[in-house]
Amino acid sequence: MADFTLQQIVLRFCAMVLIVGLHGAVVAATACALGDPGPRYDERLRLSPLAHIDLLGFASGVLFSIGWIKPVAIDPAALRIGRIGLVVVVATAAISVLAFAVVLQLLRPLLLPFLSDTPSTLAFGLIETIGQLSMWFALVNLFPAPPLTGSHLLTALVPAAGKFIRRYHIYFALGLTVLAATGIITRTLEPVYRMVAEIILRS
Repeated sequence: MADFTLQQIVLRFCAMVLIVGLHGAVVAATACALGDPGPRYDERLRLSPLAHIDLLGFASGVLFSIGWIKPVAIDPAALRIGRIGLVVVVATAAISVLAFAVVLQLLRPLLLPFLSDTPSTLAFGLIETIGQLSMWFALVNLFPAPPLTGSHLLTALVPAAGKFIRRYHIYFALGLTVLAATGIITRTLEPVYRMVAEIILRS
């Protein structure tokens, strides 16, 4: 169950800002590396979260742990390895978010001793929060459903689905936000989350 104290909301807000910026930049960078310059022209090839925030996805991530970014337009025909490139994009983005959490966990014992009590406590809480939200973000965005990054997998299987997804994006986003609010998604994915957490967040 989400903790809705002011401190936790602030920590989750900061964590989502970092996760969204990283995830969006990696999606765009991977697509560009595979041959589609579109994300660069759309100004998505940057770490600034302002380029990637979807307001519903951000709010849902902060409140319910289920978040997503503003969709990155990718042309499968421009990718050097074809539609399989969409699979690479989705997988790389998920791995990057998990790797971010792992790196912070490794840096934590090196960083915290240099901070005084209050900053150390806040840094510890932020790193823990980033780790938790990173895992939810990576897991959820692997699913081939709009408005998630994983919807590119659906486009890889059914190219015509891309236009439909873009047209009805807001309705998919609203529906996913409602599902996230009910807790159905987190309860369903809890076993997988715990398995990943055992690897990433264990002492």
